[in-house]
Amino acid sequence: MDPFGLPEEHCIEVIDFLDGEELYFQDEGKCGDYEADALEQCRQGLSRMIRNNKGQYLVASKDLILKFEDQTRRQLDCDNVLFMIKLYKNTEGGSFPVAIQIKSGAKLKSLKCEEKENKRKVLLVEGEAPGYIENNCHAMVFYMKVVEDIHDRYTFQSALWSGWYLAFEPEDSQYKLVLKNMEDEVDGHVDENVHFELEPQQK
Repeated sequence: MDPFGLPEEHCIEVIDFLDGEELYFQDEGKCGDYEADALEQCRQGLSRMIRNNKGQYLVASKDLILKFEDQTRRQLDCDNVLFMIKLYKNTEGGSFPVAIQIKSGAKLKSLKCEEKENKRKVLLVEGEAPGYIENNCHAMVFYMKVVEDIHDRYTFQSALWSGWYLAFEPEDSQYKLVLKNMEDEVDGHVDENVHFELEPQQK
């Protein structure tokens, strides 16, 4: 059942977090020439800081390692780094395709799923995610979904590999951003390491 109560083949577009917390959408009506398996960029995106359930913010180090750190909003606002979420139109309710991008000065980088040495990883790569994608299994696309019963928490499932989610795990004395396979999780198990909070970012 479609949680938005929309008829089939209608396009749903993200409007924004209008009240600072809840994510709002609008029904654009019949999709016309829009293909159900294709992804088309929405008219606007979101500028958000990403936080794990330990209150740490996602940051990018100089060597392009994505990790979570204990920083204040004042420290983050002083950094010349902007986290952007590119939104794509969708014909299905429940989750929404997005690309996560980081802008530092004139440079733009995007999160991308890659497999290296038989290990699936999420990396930062140069360039912007495409505005139009012919299929919905792109390495730079994730499906963002509200966590059930927790309105301000979200999960990001890889569009390339079903069952694989953005997560954070400890490494040395820090937490880093990783891909985690949730397909083998026991039914009813809640792994809060795949839950993220999106906080408005002012630039």
